[in-house]
Amino acid sequence: MIRKLFILTAIIFLMSSAAQARSTHNITVGVMGMGNIQLLDVNPEIDPGPGGGMYFDYRFNQRFSLTLDAWATIHDGTATSNGDGGIAILGIPTATIKMYFLDDESGKWDPYAGLGVGAYAITGSDIGSANGLGLGAQLEVGCDYLISDGFSVGLAGVFRSAGIITGLSGANTATAIIPFSLVGKFGYHF
Repeated sequence: MIRKLFILTAIIFLMSSAAQARSTHNITVGVMGMGNIQLLDVNPEIDPGPGGGMYFDYRFNQRFSLTLDAWATIHDGTATSNGDGGIAILGIPTATIKMYFLDDESGKWDPYAGLGVGAYAITGSDIGSANGLGLGAQLEVGCDYLISDGFSVGLAGVFRSAGIITGLSGANTATAIIPFSLVGKFGYHF
């Protein structure tokens, strides 16, 4: 399955020699698949987990765009949270301002870096101590590849850090999430 996907991707890249780095369209909607790895052991302690979401991007000019996305990843607990399954981390939504690096209008690759904020949630914890809502920030580095004027694929690494409020009473009513996400994207430009 992975081999077939790799071959299909290679064929698409080879067939798109006439593509430009920037689409003539400013709006992109797309889907993304992702995986999260928690960088620090906090409550809850979680294993890496898969997920996905949707995004909307508006490109102001050749240098800057604004991306809004909503996503979720599912994790199993580990260490002190062992046996706690189905923990979901949600970005509901997150917003990122991206800056693109290349001025080459004839290139197919479009690398960028972004800085963003978002609302984050943890839910689905069987033990209940991890359920909560909070705010956070993110730093993203990625590259898009324009297959044609209407379609693109991309790969990004996103570092996130968020404080989560898990309750309004008691002494231990907050936690943090500090995941690194590897994100693959497919977008439609219009």
